[in-house]
Amino acid sequence: MPQQQNGPKKTRTDRVYEQIRADIFAARLKPGARLKFPDLCAAYDTSVGVAREALARLAAERLVRPQPHQGYTVAELSQDQLTDLTMARVEIEAMTFRQAVVHGDMAWEGEIVAAHHVLSRIDPREFAEATADVLEEWYAAHEVFHRALLRACPSRRMVDIALALRDEAELYRRWAGPLGNEKDRDVAGEHRAILEAALARDADLAARLLRDHIAHTTQVLISGVESVDALTPE
Repeated sequence: MPQQQNGPKKTRTDRVYEQIRADIFAARLKPGARLKFPDLCAAYDTSVGVAREALARLAAERLVRPQPHQGYTVAELSQDQLTDLTMARVEIEAMTFRQAVVHGDMAWEGEIVAAHHVLSRIDPREFAEATADVLEEWYAAHEVFHRALLRACPSRRMVDIALALRDEAELYRRWAGPLGNEKDRDVAGEHRAILEAALARDADLAARLLRDHIAHTTQVLISGVESVDALTPE
């Protein structure tokens, strides 16, 4: 008997989209850099049509921006944009999480516990001496945990909007420097408290803790945005 496929087969556009996205997050494609189709086609061994489709998907996530008559550029960062993004995230993500806490079932509880377990195995206080692989592992585990928190919200639109805002904020987390090195902050403790409030089904506390977590992270990232200017092409 033929083996069952594990999910839908990825298209060439899917693969190019994922490769460009990964290069943006890793700052191999720098903030504000122009994305020229001949260069993209050569770098990712693809056609203009596939590259254009991949960039359109990235533009929908605000990771790249279309420029009239010039193609696309990698998104640039600014304190004003980060502040505006945070205002939206604090309200929408906390509201989505609150609904998840109210409506989540036992399977959801198991999912967030498992996601937190993986995240907790990496101590962000050791980032100063961490390798790139360890940092990437933490970023991935961090995103899995936060996405899992929202998944039980019964409104798919709310989840989709909240996750889209998280994707946009991911640029700041990646480019403005890793979390965990700031004094007087216990990032792992914040994650643990959010998990415990969710498992206790204290929706109000859970939402408040997530709001505080997002707002606190933003203050850290704002101080790192200035250093990103060094990455921006002249």
